[in-house]
Amino acid sequence: MANEEQLARLQAGVEAWNQWRSDNPTIGIDLSGANLSQRKLIDIDLRQADLSGTNLIGSRLTGANLAQAKLVQADLSGADINRVNLQGADLTQANLLGADLTEADLSRANLTQAILNRSDLSNVKCVQSCLSQTSLVGADLSRAQLCGSDLSQANLMRVELQRADLSQAILSHANLTEARLLNADLREAMLTGANLTGTRFNRANLTKGNLESAILKEATLLGAVLNSANLHGAHLTAANFSGADLSYANLAEQNLQGLNLTGANLSHACLQGADLTDALLEDVQMEGADLSGAILPSLLQG
Repeated sequence: MANEEQLARLQAGVEAWNQWRSDNPTIGIDLSGANLSQRKLIDIDLRQADLSGTNLIGSRLTGANLAQAKLVQADLSGADINRVNLQGADLTQANLLGADLTEADLSRANLTQAILNRSDLSNVKCVQSCLSQTSLVGADLSRAQLCGSDLSQANLMRVELQRADLSQAILSHANLTEARLLNADLREAMLTGANLTGTRFNRANLTKGNLESAILKEATLLGAVLNSANLHGAHLTAANFSGADLSYANLAEQNLQGLNLTGANLSHACLQGADLTDALLEDVQMEGADLSGAILPSLLQG
């Protein structure tokens, strides 16, 4: 329950509020459950404040300090949160539908089961954060820094992740159907069991990525780097690997029938027991590849 005295102080404006906080740094802030919708709160100091269940719909929080704030089940739908400091904040089950979070800092924040559908998170800093089971359908995460973050079981359907940094991120069993990851950095990313149907990875870097049992049906990986990637058990029906670097990749026992591997680099790849029937292999590099037990098209047999 919100502190009525603190709510009254907030009515005096951001400048007065920030001065009061500066003069009283040890006083805990409780604005939980308050109605602060459509408020102009630019540059406000709400660090470590309890804003659980608070209504911040459509509010303007540009440049605010919400570091380590508690925003559990808060409603920030349509809010202007760009350039906000949310480091270490708890946004569990928060509603950020359609919110503007451009250039916000969400490093080490907890966004478990939060709703961020159609939100703008371009250029956001979200390093080592938890976005497990978070819904980000149609969100813009272009150039976002998500390295080391946990996005397991997140819904990233049709998300824009162009040039995003997802190195060492956990995306196990995430839904990335029809997402765009052009030029994205996914080095050492965990994508086991992820749904990557129709996903575009053109020129993305998936070096040492783990895609075991991932669904890559109709995915496009033109010019992508999958050096030393693990694709064991992945579903690759109608995927396009034209010009991709699959050197040292694990493709053992894979069904590669009819796949477009034109100009791909398969040197030193593990293709033990793989089925390459009708695969498009024009200009493919296969030096040092392990083809033991593989089913090869006639042009490679003998």
